[in-house]
Amino acid sequence: MNANRILVASSAAARRRDVRAGLDSEHYEISETATSSETIEKACFDLPDLLIMDSVIEGIDAHRLCAAIRPQSKVCILVLGGLEGVAGSTAIDALNAGADEYLSMPFGTAELAARVRAMLRRVARRDGKEIVLQDRAIDMNSHRIKGPDGQVSRLTPKEYFVLRYLITHANKARTHRDLAQAVWQRDGSGEVEYVRIVINQLRRKLEPDPAKPRYLLTERAVGYRLHMPVEVRAREAAKS
Repeated sequence: MNANRILVASSAAARRRDVRAGLDSEHYEISETATSSETIEKACFDLPDLLIMDSVIEGIDAHRLCAAIRPQSKVCILVLGGLEGVAGSTAIDALNAGADEYLSMPFGTAELAARVRAMLRRVARRDGKEIVLQDRAIDMNSHRIKGPDGQVSRLTPKEYFVLRYLITHANKARTHRDLAQAVWQRDGSGEVEYVRIVINQLRRKLEPDPAKPRYLLTERAVGYRLHMPVEVRAREAAKS
């Protein structure tokens, strides 16, 4: 089973059905959205590997959706040329706004499938890395933590997003508000308790002893800090 997650966004049910049918033989994990607001939310917070969207959704051009998604997500974006009678974003507009590829009409299912495979190969090269700690490893591509004795814990989207943010800012204290803003994209004032819940969930999956954390540390009166040992940072720097 292919682990790649694809989000298909279109206001037209027939378009979503056709795209899904064109990728059916690849056995991707495919989800759908029909509205612009849901597309932005799922693209940013459900962490798909690839977003395939129409050039216009609910009257909103794809380049405007790209502009809303890009500050919050690095998801790979493929924009499909407009349906007959629908203008939508041009290739130049979409690419300038952050789309990775634009597939002009008309196109066949074979071309769509080939373009998707090529884009997912780029995603794998970009994101496919493993951070090896003392007694476990974080697989950033599959969103899993591999523990001792072959134990594997899968991260929820929110857990992955928090962990990725802390890894990006390793060994630096991040406030509750920083984390809430990064994950929920709000001012953070009402999400502190949710941050604590996600941190506790992560500790159960990441820490040898969640009651005495060695990686996800609490910074009193501040927030949290991911402690990444010196040797791990050196290995990561050598990879990049």
